[in-house]
Amino acid sequence: MKENIIFQWINDKSIANRQVEILAANDKMTILKAQGENVICPDLLEESHPTFLFLSKGKLNFWMNGDYIEIQAPSHIDFILIYPWKKIKTSKDFEGYFVTTEQSFFIKVSASIRSKFGGLIYQYAQKPFVPLNEETIQRIILFLHLLIAIIKQPEYHFRYEVMENMLRTLQLEIWNIVFNLYKNEVVDEQQLWSDILSHFLHLVRTNCRYHHEVKWYANQLCVSSDALSARARRTYDKSAGQIIDEYLMIEAKAYLQNPSQSIQYIAELLCFSDQASFCKFFKRCCGISPSEFKKAQGLTMRT
Repeated sequence: MKENIIFQWINDKSIANRQVEILAANDKMTILKAQGENVICPDLLEESHPTFLFLSKGKLNFWMNGDYIEIQAPSHIDFILIYPWKKIKTSKDFEGYFVTTEQSFFIKVSASIRSKFGGLIYQYAQKPFVPLNEETIQRIILFLHLLIAIIKQPEYHFRYEVMENMLRTLQLEIWNIVFNLYKNEVVDEQQLWSDILSHFLHLVRTNCRYHHEVKWYANQLCVSSDALSARARRTYDKSAGQIIDEYLMIEAKAYLQNPSQSIQYIAELLCFSDQASFCKFFKRCCGISPSEFKKAQGLTMRT
């Protein structure tokens, strides 16, 4: 976790200038404090562990989904990676606390309170940042210091349980503010799911080569795998898994029609664990093996 947060979120210059202080870190969570101008990498990676920022001083600006956004302190920002974050800049007086959690740990904590958020989850994901008042930011900083103290005590017998509860508390603090922001807005469930499914298709088109499991897409969209598959089947008469497989097959067939690329190379290109797994997937979806497909296309087979 420590290496992940340093090398994926904070630029090397800021580390060299000692603008970053790791307050606590273990295998489940990293908390650090960053200060000063442009401490964050200008363009975030497409994949990372769940990360959020409590902005206590200064401001941060960036481009997201084609929109220029400026956030003033005190605020909370969720770095949800549905949309790419571009040209990120922090002001000279910037001060913020980053909290990064291991993916499965975050999902476990969030699953226990997800039902309380209802339709607001996806709505919030469109603009995952909220202003905080001074009272709230001070309470959050207190929670963070308690978390730091627990993380630094490896001998504490119930360390992970306390970490889970503290992270859950931090999330509830933010969702209390989100509810107040959107309390007068009525969420149309049908329109909500129309937006989610549209985004799901976009994610599949751009990520099917790397991610084959429904769970990954559901996590990106802040919904459960079962709900996503059920809605996809209702709308398209296909499960979410079938849609992913269809797009992956389009990619596979396109690569297989290139005589210079071997089946082994294509399996690696499409992120299968090995050639056998790719061949099994292809035959399940297509009814014939990749080599038989190449032969049917009149292509010279390379294994």
